[in-house]
Amino acid sequence: MAKRKKRSKVQKRAKPQRGNSATRGKARKVAKAARGKPTKRTVARAKPKRATVKKPPRKEARRMKQPIAPVVETVAVEVIEQPAPGVITVTEVEETVTREESPSPG
Repeated sequence: MAKRKKRSKVQKRAKPQRGNSATRGKARKVAKAARGKPTKRTVARAKPKRATVKKPPRKEARRMKQPIAPVVETVAVEVIEQPAPGVITVTEVEETVTREESPSPG
């Protein structure tokens, strides 16, 4: 037999005590209009098929690395100094750095 559900314990107003001959609740009374009608039968219906989930492409295909072009940076510095009046010193420095671009995370 199925277990009975426990009802939540909510504080209720005090009622006068009666004999506890029927500790369980009674079945609800059916309305007069519904007494003569037969009960509805459940009809078996066709279940809809579950939607198929799209699978992501295989990881091996995703791992293909694209060729990375090297980054070339050229820095040119020109320093003009005047250590004494009428004496001008010009110093030029040019530096070229080539490095591989690291792939961005994510």
